Amino acid sequence: MARRHSEGPDLLHRNAQAAILSGLAGGNDDVFELMTAVLPYDVRCHFTPDVALLEVAAAALGLACPPGSERLEYEGLTDRYLSDLVLEGRTLRRRTQYALYAAACMRGGLHPDLLGEAGGWEPNLWTYAVSAVVLYIRAAADRTSLPVPQVALEVADGLGLQLPAAAPSD
Repeated sequence: MARRHSEGPDLLHRNAQAAILSGLAGGNDDVFELMTAVLPYDVRCHFTPDVALLEVAAAALGLACPPGSERLEYEGLTDRYLSDLVLEGRTLRRRTQYALYAAACMRGGLHPDLLGEAGGWEPNLWTYAVSAVVLYIRAAADRTSLPVPQVALEVADGLGLQLPAAAPSD
C-alpha cells in the first residue's frame, strides 16, 4: 500500500471508480467483492474513495432516471435492487440510506456535507457507497433493459473512464 500513498488523490479517485466499474463490467455485482476491489484505494490519512464512488452512483442514477423520466420510488428500493444484501440493524440501514441519498443529492447538484455527517464512520462511508453504486447500476439496468455490464460501461464512458479490457466470459 505504500505505492498507493505516493499516488495523488486525483489518480486514486479515478482508479477507485475504474476498479468498481471494471468489476461490474466484468459481470461481478457482489457488493463485498467490489469492496475488496476498491479497498486498495482507501489510503489512511491520504485518500478515501467516498466521493469517487458517490459520483459513480450519481452517474448510474442519471442513467436510471434521465430528465423527463419517471422517478424511482425510494420505498422498497433496497428490497428490489439489493435483495442479496442483508441490511439488518438500524445503523447499517441508515448508513446505506445516507449513501443512497448522498448520491441522489450529488446527481441533483447538491454536494452533501460528507465530512460533517459521515467523516467519523467506521467502516468508512465508501463501504456503504459501494451498495449505492450497485443499487443504482441495477436500477439503471432494469429501467433501460440493458445488462449490468453494459450499464457499467456506459457509466464509465459518461465519467470519461477507460476501463481495462475484460476477459471473455465462459
